[in-house]
Amino acid sequence: MANKPVILLIGGLDPQGCAGMTADIQTATMHHCHAIPLLTCLTEQTSQGLTELGALSPSQFMAQYRSAIADFDIAAIKIGFIPNVAIASCIEHIIDQHDVPVVLDPVLSSTSGGGLPDKAVSAFMVEKLLSKVTLLTPNLPELAQLTGELTGTFEQLELAAQTLLYKGLVACLVKGGHAESEWIADLFVNQSSTFYCYQTKQDKSVRGTGCILATSLACHLGQDNDIRDAVILAKAYLNKGYRQAQPCGPYTIFEHSDSDLVLMDIPKLCYQAAMIGQTFDFPACPPRLGVYPVVDSSEWIAKLIDEQISTIQLRIKTGSDAQRRAEINKAVAYCKASTVFFVNDDWQIAIDAGAYGVHLGQEDLHDAELVTIAQAGLRLGISTHSYWELARALAINPSYIALGPVFETNSKQMPFKPQGIERVAQWTRLLGDQYPLVAIGGIDLARAKQLKLTGVGSVAMISAITQADDYKQATQGFRLAWQ
Repeated sequence: MANKPVILLIGGLDPQGCAGMTADIQTATMHHCHAIPLLTCLTEQTSQGLTELGALSPSQFMAQYRSAIADFDIAAIKIGFIPNVAIASCIEHIIDQHDVPVVLDPVLSSTSGGGLPDKAVSAFMVEKLLSKVTLLTPNLPELAQLTGELTGTFEQLELAAQTLLYKGLVACLVKGGHAESEWIADLFVNQSSTFYCYQTKQDKSVRGTGCILATSLACHLGQDNDIRDAVILAKAYLNKGYRQAQPCGPYTIFEHSDSDLVLMDIPKLCYQAAMIGQTFDFPACPPRLGVYPVVDSSEWIAKLIDEQISTIQLRIKTGSDAQRRAEINKAVAYCKASTVFFVNDDWQIAIDAGAYGVHLGQEDLHDAELVTIAQAGLRLGISTHSYWELARALAINPSYIALGPVFETNSKQMPFKPQGIERVAQWTRLLGDQYPLVAIGGIDLARAKQLKLTGVGSVAMISAITQADDYKQATQGFRLAWQ
C-alpha cells in the first residue's frame, strides 16, 4: 500500500478560518493527502479587513520548517502568502532542499483590504523563485504586478503570461475571475501547451478560493498527475465547493468534500479565446453502442454486418484520398438502416458519402470544421485519454466519448498509461446518460466481460475480432457476452 502523499503548506494563518492555512489543510485532507503546515505569518483580520501581518522571524520560520519535515518525505509544496523578503529567502532555500512539484500562489494583495506584503516580495518572486517553481497561479492584478504589463484583453493576457515563461517559469495558470464576463476563463501556459479552461461565473463571493485552488493543484501534482489533468481536477474541486458554499456569519464558506466528481463541475477547455462559450449541436446516438469493432476495410464492414454487428468504425490510415473515398462509399453502401457507422478522421468524405457519423482524435479536432460536421447532421465521437482531453471534448458536446487505452495495446504506440477498469467505472458514473462512453484499447473477450460489470455502454476492439483465428466465432462471443 503506497504511503499517503505529504504536502508541505507554506502560508499565513487567517484567524477566522476562511482562507490561508485553514483552507489549505482542509483541501489537502479532502485530496487524501497529509498536510504539514508551515506558517509565514499570524495575520490579524476580520470581515472589516486585514490590520496586521504578524510575520514570523526567519529563525522562527526555519525552526518550524525543520520540525515539520523531520519525519516525512515531501511529495509537493504549496506556497501562499509571503509577508517579506526575509521569509521569501527562507522559502527559496526550502525549495532547493526538495526535488518535488512546487505551486506558488503569489498573494500580492488581500481581498479583504488592509495591510499588504512588502512590495519587494514581487520582485524577489520574479528574480529568485519563478525558475524554481512548477506552477504559478496569479490572478489578473497579480499577473500585471509581476510583469508590469496590461492584461485587459486576451492577447495582452497571453503575452504577459509568456513574459514569465521567458523569465524562467515552467508553467502558469492565470485565474480569470476578475474579468468582466459571464465566464470564468483561466489561462494555462507552459512550453508545449496554451489553453483556456472555463465555466459559467457563479453569482456569489466565496473567500479562500485562490488558496484552495493552489493546494488542490499541489495535491494532484504530488500524486503524479499530469499538470494539465491537475488543472482540470483542481478546477472541478473548486467549482464543486464554490457551488455548494453556504452562508456562515458575514461570509459564504467554501464546502470541502471528497465526494465523486459531478459533470457540471468539470470546466471546459479550448485553445483559442474566441472559442470560449461556443457551443456545437451534434445529434445524439444510441445511449449504449454495444460491441464496436474498428476495422480497416469495407470488406470487414460487410462481413461484420452479416454477423449482426450494428456499430462499426472504418479506420483507414493509408492510401490516397481517392482510395479512402472509394472504401468509405462502399462501406456506406453495405450499411443497413439500423447500422451505426462511423468514419475515422475523414470527416469531409464522411459527409459526402452520407455516413452516420465521424470519429475524431484530439489532434484532428484542431483542423476539423466542427460546425460543418454538425450542420451536415453527422454524429461525432471523440477520443480521450485524460481528464484535460475530457474537458476539451465537453466543450464540443459530442455524440459520444471514447476512453482509452483501457489496457495495454499493440495497435499503436500510446503516450498515455492504460486507464484501467476503475477509471472506466468512474467515467461511466460521471458521464451518466448525457454522453455514451466507449471503452477502447487492449480489449479481448475476457476483458469485455469485466468491463460490462462497470455499466459502460460500449466496448471497441481493433484486433480481437479482425485478427482472430475464427472471426465469426469471436464476433458472436462478444455479442453474447454483451447482450
